[in-house]
Amino acid sequence: MKSALFLLLAWVAARNAHAHGFEERYDLPVPLAYVIGGACAMVLLTFVVALVFVRRPATDDALPDTSIPPIPLIPPGAPTPFGLSLSKPAPLHPLAWLLKGLSLLLLALTFIAALYGTSDPLMNLAPTMVWIIGWIGLSFVVVVLGKVWPTIDPWRSSFELLDTCIKQLGIKRGLALGWPWPIRLGMWPAAVLLLVWCALEVIYPIASSPFKLGCVLVAWSLVNLAGMACFGREVWQGHADLFAVYFSRLARTFRPAPVQPEAAPTAGHIAFILAMLSSVLFDGLHGGSAWLVFEGVLKAWVPKWLDVNGYVAGTLGLLSVWLVFLVAYLLTCQISAGMAPRAVTGKNIAHQIAPTLIPIAAAYLIAHNFSNLLIQGQTTIALLSDPLGRQWDVLGTAKFYPDISVVEAKLTWLVAVTAIVVGHVLSIWQAHRVALTWGLSTRRTALATLPLTLLMVAYTAISLMVIAAPMVNDVP
Repeated sequence: MKSALFLLLAWVAARNAHAHGFEERYDLPVPLAYVIGGACAMVLLTFVVALVFVRRPATDDALPDTSIPPIPLIPPGAPTPFGLSLSKPAPLHPLAWLLKGLSLLLLALTFIAALYGTSDPLMNLAPTMVWIIGWIGLSFVVVVLGKVWPTIDPWRSSFELLDTCIKQLGIKRGLALGWPWPIRLGMWPAAVLLLVWCALEVIYPIASSPFKLGCVLVAWSLVNLAGMACFGREVWQGHADLFAVYFSRLARTFRPAPVQPEAAPTAGHIAFILAMLSSVLFDGLHGGSAWLVFEGVLKAWVPKWLDVNGYVAGTLGLLSVWLVFLVAYLLTCQISAGMAPRAVTGKNIAHQIAPTLIPIAAAYLIAHNFSNLLIQGQTTIALLSDPLGRQWDVLGTAKFYPDISVVEAKLTWLVAVTAIVVGHVLSIWQAHRVALTWGLSTRRTALATLPLTLLMVAYTAISLMVIAAPMVNDVP
């Protein structure tokens, strides 16, 4: 019985198909409509409170970067160490060495498990390490702690190690070729790669084939290192490195960056942030009744031979959700600009407000994956003892069985509702502080931010209905 339970949990973890698995549902003490109405009312109340009490704009002096690094890399005034900049190498803090070494070791172990381990995704470490620990778990850590990814990024560490070796051979420029990054390209590569990554996670069952997953990781590693060599590490990771861009944005959940009105908008920045929102929401929609309706309509118009496995329908669905979010946001910003004549353009509003949507993306992430991480993440304890599925017991934990009682439907629902409400409240609060930089009167500020607030209310209602579908019995 225990073996069967472990296999079931490992399969769900490997496929990562449902964030609220095990089909346990929660009976709400009040109708779901009341919960959604109350959450929307809270968002509107935040809008009113912000108008009355918030007076400090989101400028450099009013909103400094308060992101706290997880470890003291270097003492104040010390030379910049290897791992952050190679121009002045200096010893790293021991804990930094440990984290960097551990991340490189886990990446290498994931490669080996994916390429040379068992083809059974239930017993291979790679799918769980990539989707549960590396993607979901690390996202949670970044939301809470802030800028931890630069310290533990294994691709960054690999590039800097190679760059150091090249410089030691007498080539002063190292690996950097210094190619200019096309301004018009902006962050579009990162936005497209985020959608592709979501498609691999939700639509294409790559997790069921550890070898294919390993091939994707190897290909990405080569592309990532080549990009850093061609354009420079900072430029590449700021525009095209999916994980560096994604985790840097999540790190701003509770630590929003100060607004710099004079800064030129970066192409693709809005598209990336809206992809952060829509990809998680699509993951919830993909397994619900609404998705079955969309798929049925598509099958009526598309020949069966064109979409035997449902990949076309899934891709179109993902792109549709992203485009709907993107278009709705841009139109709302244009309406807001009309409420603030000559003060700021719709384009500038869109770029300045976009970072304030990050708390919503973080909220969707937490609401959708909380039970995933706590329950399915436990399988890592056993898989680390036998990463290749060869009946090993290296750490003595191969017979560890997850405890599914650590999370119940009620707790999952409460965490989801709290996360969504708090995320939207933070977004409204941050958006109002951005609006104060436009130099409008209180009345004009209220009018300019009202359309965005109504959009937030709509997001709140939609996200709660999507999250509720697999979790509670009272679903409209």
